Amino acid sequence: MAVLLASALDSISIHTGSEFLVTEVTADGEPVDAPFSAESLPGQPMISVGPNGVVIDSGSLAKSVIHVRYERWDGPPEQLAAWTPMWEGKLYLGSGAIGLVQYFYEGWDECLPFDTGVKEASWSVRVQTRRLTNTEEPDFPSDVVHGELYRVQLWP
Repeated sequence: MAVLLASALDSISIHTGSEFLVTEVTADGEPVDAPFSAESLPGQPMISVGPNGVVIDSGSLAKSVIHVRYERWDGPPEQLAAWTPMWEGKLYLGSGAIGLVQYFYEGWDECLPFDTGVKEASWSVRVQTRRLTNTEEPDFPSDVVHGELYRVQLWP
């Protein structure tokens, strides 16, 4: 059974559109390069993958808040039943850090870098999502209460 070694939580407010990146960043939280060339995955309209990060289309309106939890494991963690799998594959993190960013007309947002503790390494990664909506009051729209959670799990 895999053991969770470290975790961190970060949030971002979507400025324009509905896309954000979980990508390699420096220790200061700046993206390593310009946005990577991402390849859309067949059957996964919400996620595109590049060599050092993923572009996620949340489908949310501008001003929505996205919450991402990073987890570093010593081996493959179990898939959580209540979470929807989005993508699993490999990412290369030369800087050893990953972060949540969005580009808008004024430049890059600052982000909290999650340090994996290992530079110049490829990581196995799983991205999962869970959307929380109003289930308590059926007489009101389900999106009155709306939250988007993303879990990014990394292991060697």
